Amino acid sequence: MVVTGASLVAGVAVANAAPGAPTITSPVTDSGFTTNTITVSGTLPDFTDQEVTVTIDGSPAAGCIDVLVAYFDPVFTCDLTVAGPGKFELRATTFDLWAVDPDDATSAPSNAVTVIVGTNSPVELFSETEEPFSNEWMSQSPTVGGTGPIFGSVRVDASYNLFDGEGTQTIEYCTVAEVPASGTWSCVGNAAPAWGYVYFIAYGTDVTGTPTSIGYDDEIGGDMLPSPPDATYVFGPRSFQVTLDGLPDWNVFASIFSVAEFEGDEYVYGMADEYCPLFSMDPMPGGQTETCFYGELAPGIWNVWAMQEYEFFTGFYRDDYIMIPEMPGPLSASLNPTRTVTFSGSGGTPGYTVIVRGPGDNTVCSGVVTASETWQCTASPPAGTASYRAIQQATGFVADPPGDSGVVTSYAGLSDYTESVSVTVPAAPAPPAPTSPPPAAPTVVAPPTPLPWVLEGYDGSPLTPGQALSLSATGLPVGTVVVVEIRSTPRVLGTSIVGDTGVFALDVVVPEDLEPGQHTLVATATPPGGVESAVSIPVVVVEAASPVEPVEAVPPVDENEASETDDGSSGTGGAGALGDRSQPATPSAISDSIPTIDRIFRTPLLIFAAGGLALAILLLVAFPAELLNSTLASNTRRLGRWYAAIENGIDRVTEWFASVTRTRALAAAVLVVLTSLIFGFVDPEYGFDPVSVRMTVSLAIGLFIVTYVASWISGAIIRRVWTIETRVSLQPAALVFAVLGVIVARILEFSPGFLIGLVIGLDLVTRVGAPHRVRAIQTNNG
Repeated sequence: MVVTGASLVAGVAVANAAPGAPTITSPVTDSGFTTNTITVSGTLPDFTDQEVTVTIDGSPAAGCIDVLVAYFDPVFTCDLTVAGPGKFELRATTFDLWAVDPDDATSAPSNAVTVIVGTNSPVELFSETEEPFSNEWMSQSPTVGGTGPIFGSVRVDASYNLFDGEGTQTIEYCTVAEVPASGTWSCVGNAAPAWGYVYFIAYGTDVTGTPTSIGYDDEIGGDMLPSPPDATYVFGPRSFQVTLDGLPDWNVFASIFSVAEFEGDEYVYGMADEYCPLFSMDPMPGGQTETCFYGELAPGIWNVWAMQEYEFFTGFYRDDYIMIPEMPGPLSASLNPTRTVTFSGSGGTPGYTVIVRGPGDNTVCSGVVTASETWQCTASPPAGTASYRAIQQATGFVADPPGDSGVVTSYAGLSDYTESVSVTVPAAPAPPAPTSPPPAAPTVVAPPTPLPWVLEGYDGSPLTPGQALSLSATGLPVGTVVVVEIRSTPRVLGTSIVGDTGVFALDVVVPEDLEPGQHTLVATATPPGGVESAVSIPVVVVEAASPVEPVEAVPPVDENEASETDDGSSGTGGAGALGDRSQPATPSAISDSIPTIDRIFRTPLLIFAAGGLALAILLLVAFPAELLNSTLASNTRRLGRWYAAIENGIDRVTEWFASVTRTRALAAAVLVVLTSLIFGFVDPEYGFDPVSVRMTVSLAIGLFIVTYVASWISGAIIRRVWTIETRVSLQPAALVFAVLGVIVARILEFSPGFLIGLVIGLDLVTRVGAPHRVRAIQTNNG
């Protein structure tokens, strides 16, 4: 709590800031009361002597002015009195008694609290009757009202007794959510029952939610008359027929009166022209439904007055008005070049509609009468001669009888017919004779194109008689027929039809009597309605007991793009078949050491196999090679004087060559070429041919990159990170071990064996600690 009162220092009062605004905690806003005295309480935020004043709509409230609050108990309570029923806003302020400056002594106003003060007076209903002592409700959905509790609520129920003895029924008729300050209210609800004795019962609740009395407050009743009978009109020339439908067991009757307009604002009714049922001047027993016809009516307004009765109770009556218009002027017709007919006339009533009718009294067109009392319309009648006549309808007629005439409904009647006119419409001309259509242009059908597809299941390795292959393909059209053959001389290995999944799968076996040598595996796919699409793969068949050098996998070749030689081999290969080393593309002994990109894409598992092989070579070859080279570097003298002499001689020649060329890269290149020549003898067919040249160049490029370039990059990293000077060193003496590695590889038929022996390495030219030396070695090996 922040103290904002005054403190006494050396007998002098020291004023602080103005006190904080109080809070009214009771009553809460929108509280309701039926008494004029209200208890107000609240709290103060400051511990000091203060006076609290409560205002009503901004004016100090008697009983709550300058209420003293001690500093040790910051809570105030007081009773105030309001003038009477109404809605009032209460606020509170506080005055600091210890303040030196009065301008800083009064707090800001508190929160605003609205109180509603009403009454608990019971509900009194007003009587709404048709006339004194008639005891009849003037409407089937009357407005009920009266007085009641100010700011309280009122609910009115409707209870009724049917005259047929079905008992009493009660419904909620209407409600008033809040009685206004005047205390007078009214409401209207849903329609009460069709007829019977209906009384309305009122219940009141004051602003606090307390009922204003035990049970109901007030009630008022009267006879509820039934609604008028339903009426259905059918209009003809100067006539109409009306069908009246009433309640069960009630009788309906009607009368018709001629109406003359008196000075345009008052209707003068003549004597009843006719009754329905006939000869009924007074309500007499009739039926629940009556049909009345009135004809030969003079132009003007006619009034139908209809009601229903039951044992001397009469309901509300119909008050229907029908306008019978004057007959329009003579009808004329003209035939148009388009075989349409335009009808026209004059003498009609402006705004009314003239209707033209033909055979069978069917309407053919209509037009609205203009201000000049003329009209016209156009029709498209069928060919031939027919009679037409016109009749006028009272469009837009609205009756305006004076006084209370019940439920007023206006109807547009029809006039009498005009004289008929005869119109002859010629037949339509015969259509021109059909001419032969020009011959249709021949449809050019594009020739079917070959189906692109890939045959899977053969990795390009040599085949042996009796070997099984699982061939497959995806994405083929349903119903495609796939035939697998092996050539030179075509021999069918199997046939399969592609199912709903578009997948082809077939297990085939290499014939046992197939001669070893070059052949071609051909798969031909023929989709429904398409052309044959063949995939050809060169294969090598060897005897099962004969070791065969691995050959490079050849990707499938589309037979539509590659021609076939006489012996059945693919035309794209030409003479470059396995064993013909005069062609540079012929596989060598190490061609299958690294799989091709195409083979990796067709067999993704090779990626994981290659990663595992690389890790194995790193563990089994690279690290032991590093240990071997380190051992050789420090123990070569123990191999004997002959090896030491050879090593010293080669090192002197190497250093001399590097000093002459001023770069160790050229000496490294010569050393790499020599190493590549040695490694080339891994291939038993190595010699003076294009395949050997290609293999030597490939080895030289690869060795130069993995030895010299890699060492140079490692040296740059070591120099930049740890500031250790390095030098790419040449170790020509390792050629001896390269020769030994090739000899071992040839004996063991293990191609990676030629990796033994490091001819180029990285030397640290400065003395460094063991940790840095380990990091440098790890960087070089990585």
